Amino acid sequence: MARGDSRESLNLRIPPELKRQVEGYAHRAGISLNAAACVLLADALRLERRRQG
Repeated sequence: MARGDSRESLNLRIPPELKRQVEGYAHRAGISLNAAACVLLADALRLERRRQG
């Protein structure tokens, strides 16, 4: 499925506000929803590791 395809959906059970944030990031970055979710998750994990370490 091509990025930005209107048929693409984020198949995760997440709060609507988080879903909107992922969709917004995907749109701004010009990447797929799944790629955006992975990027945002990796960033959050990196921040959490820094906070703990």
